[in-house]
Formats: sequence, C-alpha cells, structure tokens
Amino acid sequence: MKQTRHRIAIAAVAVLGAVIAAGSAGAGSGGSIRIEPGWYNGHHVAFLQPSLFSAKPNGGVLGCFGLGPDLAGINRPTSPLYVIFDQTATQDHCDGDPTAFRHDHVLSVAPGDPGYTGAWTLVLLVEASPGSIDLASHPFTTASQVTAAIASGTLVDVTSAFSPDAPPTMVAPVIGGS
Repeated sequence: MKQTRHRIAIAAVAVLGAVIAAGSAGAGSGGSIRIEPGWYNGHHVAFLQPSLFSAKPNGGVLGCFGLGPDLAGINRPTSPLYVIFDQTATQDHCDGDPTAFRHDHVLSVAPGDPGYTGAWTLVLLVEASPGSIDLASHPFTTASQVTAAIASGTLVDVTSAFSPDAPPTMVAPVIGGS
C-alpha cells in the first residue's frame, strides 16, 4: 500500500511538472493584478496577487502564473499558503484552459492573526491516491484540515520537487472575506 501511494505521488509530481513546465512559457508580460479566491478558517477569502502575469526577470513564475517580485534575499516573515492541485479544484486554473493547473488555496493566517504579513511560502500539494479527494464537493477549508490530510497521507507535499533550493514565495495581501 505504501509503495503504491509512493508511485502515485511520483506520477502526480511528474504530471504536475509537465503542466508547470508547459505553463511557464505562457506567463505574459505586464503588471496586471488579480484577485484570487481562497479558504481561511472555513470562510471564503480574497487575496490580491500583484503582478500575476508579469514575466519580468525579477519575478518568480509557477506554471502559468507569475508570483510577483522575487523575495529571495529579503528578510520578510512568510506564512504557509497551501495550494492543492486537483482536477476537482474550483478556485483557479490557467487562463484559457480550465483543465490546466487547477488548484484551490488554503491560507494559514489572515489579517489580525499573529504572524500575518501578506507574504506567503507556497506549499504545493497533490492527492496521494487519484480520486481520493473531491474539492468541488468536499473542499479543504482550514489549514488544520490540510495539515491533517498531509499527516494521514491523503495529501502529499511536492514543493521540493519543483523548487529544490527553496520553496516559492510571494506577496499577496488578503483584501476581503465572508
């Protein structure tokens, strides 16, 4: 069972890697902003992702999305922002292709929480067994649900597979919630 999960996780990483490699060529130029949906503590939130489509050399790119300014070398505390890649995700995907790079966001902190700075370290996750989660029907809506799913082996952290030197970071302040 453990070997099967490991093989499935490796296959998921390979598929995700292909999407990321193909998508990075699609990051456009300019300095557009984008409002992204996410979950925080069981509630819908919105966060502002500046320079999402920027292909400027000082900006990071993950798949078809620009991450804004490169924060390497900047001493700014970050908090985890969980990004769950799955075909059942409902919050975001590559523009122009609703089947590519589908993912949901789960924020670990929000304004008013200790440690909130609006800066994030991305934690990239995939399901360990295909079809074991359905984010459209049963989304992860809290950081504690996500960390429990990681601990139980339901979700697998694949961040280091795509960013072996350091996890991707970005600035994206929370601007609203319900």
